[in-house]
Amino acid sequence: MGQMKRNSNFELLRLISMYMIVFIHANMYLPYFCQGRVRFFFNGLANGICNIGVTCFILISGYFGLQFSLKKLWKMECMMISFSLLETLILYILMPQEMQGTVLLEQLIKSCFPVITRKYWFYSCYICLFCLSTYINKFIDWLKKEEFGRLLGILLLFFSVFPSVFYFEIIPDNGKGLFQMIIIYMLGRYLRKYEIRSLSKGWAITLFCVLWLVNGISHEIPISLGGIYHHLCKDNSITNIIMAIILFNLVSKWTFQSDMINKLAKYVFAVFALNNSLVSAVMHLLKQREVLQPSGGMGAIALMALVMGIMIFCILIGALREILIGKIENKILNHLVEMIMSNRNMLKWKRGME
Repeated sequence: MGQMKRNSNFELLRLISMYMIVFIHANMYLPYFCQGRVRFFFNGLANGICNIGVTCFILISGYFGLQFSLKKLWKMECMMISFSLLETLILYILMPQEMQGTVLLEQLIKSCFPVITRKYWFYSCYICLFCLSTYINKFIDWLKKEEFGRLLGILLLFFSVFPSVFYFEIIPDNGKGLFQMIIIYMLGRYLRKYEIRSLSKGWAITLFCVLWLVNGISHEIPISLGGIYHHLCKDNSITNIIMAIILFNLVSKWTFQSDMINKLAKYVFAVFALNNSLVSAVMHLLKQREVLQPSGGMGAIALMALVMGIMIFCILIGALREILIGKIENKILNHLVEMIMSNRNMLKWKRGME
């Protein structure tokens, strides 16, 4: 019998989520691509859905469960440092006037210490979640289903529903932080551990589209009162979380295998590391050469294609890095882990002899 191939539905969702994340970064340049009613419509359309990208990504992590591994931790850190240094080089080449003096020095320092400097908020929070995952998983396994459900309800009420309705937040980060990531991870674990009732496919798609519309309208026609500027297009908005759960459940029912999708999904961290700066650099070059001219609907399509191109380029960089140094890196990390474990076992043995 041949080896069973891995289902590609969630790998495809990872790629879709990454596209949404890159798109939300590029969408701030939308006025250079289209104006007027087209811009109003497309901006609401994009912001109404793309902010669920991170939530979908963490739901997948929670569904499958993170398992702490020293080797995996070091591998992720080596990847992000190398991508971050490459990012600095790209910015220096494409935007030399901006990358000078203290700006360049700060960029280099952050590239060498991406976690503690929070150069990429998602990565710093993800590493913290990864390191805490063993204890979070044990805590979840200790809880009964009813207790787990009540806990999630309380967390979502205080940190998602209330901020969505009343604007004010207990943790003022719009959901771009570790606490929100832990909540979504726990939600993913709940979806894995307990089968919950889901809407029929038709009703699920209808609710998804309604929430998408509500999000888009709230972004384009926000509540503006004094210092308050409130809309629902935030990572911790309850509308976004519900949309992410619906999309997750719909994708979970697909069954197909694709080696290409599985391979592409392996390099999503390269997209996380490189996309924001590449978007800035590409837009800078296009504006500098006066290539960008608002052109209605075709401009919006051009932006979508540009985002896809940037994402593909990042994935290719990730694949090239793996080809060039992947095997050597794995050998070095294996050796380091063996040394650490050997020293740890030796230390335990000595303590036992005392």
